[in-house]
Amino acid sequence: MLEEIARVVKSSPEKLWVETETRSSCSHCSSSSTCGTSVLAKLFSVKRNQLQLDNSLGAKTGEQVVIGMPDDLLVRAAIWAYLLPLLAMVLVTIIASAAGAGDELQSLFGLCGLVTGFILVRRQTNGTTSQQNFKPRLLRMADQAEVIVELLKK
Repeated sequence: MLEEIARVVKSSPEKLWVETETRSSCSHCSSSSTCGTSVLAKLFSVKRNQLQLDNSLGAKTGEQVVIGMPDDLLVRAAIWAYLLPLLAMVLVTIIASAAGAGDELQSLFGLCGLVTGFILVRRQTNGTTSQQNFKPRLLRMADQAEVIVELLKK
């Protein structure tokens, strides 16, 4: 299970909105000035993400919570995002080749297949049921030790 500490920015008895920070480098090298990834990460501002989750723990605004995403969900999301468009591109290119299309036309059809794959992924993941399936879950309230460790990573 992939876990992340998030801060509750807005809450109601049924729903809460949490905020996380996107990191572009690992926490081990973020303090090192010799790591190329760390240097690049410092050039860009920190991106904050907000998610709406069910408030199953009764969390209040300002509290720290732990959200999580199962490993298999991460794998499924990666397959949808990367493999489906790639397969669509290859399949359409093979069909164009079998139909006797020239190289330029095969490339154009391949590009159309790639775009179609991205559109299919977008449609599949934008539905209400899919959004619930791909959403992180609220796991528990963050204890003080977890918050300190998270701050030290930054």
